[in-house]
Amino acid sequence: MTSYNLFGTLLKEKREQNNISLRELAKTVKITPTYLLYIEEGSKPPPSDKVLLRLANALMLDNESRTIFFDIALKAKQLNNDELTGLPADIALYLSNTDSAKKVIRQADKLGYSNEFWNEILEQLK
Repeated sequence: MTSYNLFGTLLKEKREQNNISLRELAKTVKITPTYLLYIEEGSKPPPSDKVLLRLANALMLDNESRTIFFDIALKAKQLNNDELTGLPADIALYLSNTDSAKKVIRQADKLGYSNEFWNEILEQLK
């Protein structure tokens, strides 16, 4: 069993919940059905962030499901590479398009803010 199985299982489950055939989803996100099948079977890693974003959109995932989808994809990639680097695709996209967010994160890092600080910010945003 590979570290990709959890992501592949989740992807297949969401596809089937939406009554989308494997071929239809593959065509929508512009990948081959064989490649999608390999991802679902867990024999291939989660795809690139661009494809992950297209998959999440095609599957019409709600906010909670999107978060889980992107986090599991990242974790599978990290486990395979033995690295703890990278960001979930949705966060990477947001940061790449939001210069102010990058500045805030860099400043917080520079000032040594802890996870507790970010929890307080999260509470304020709610």
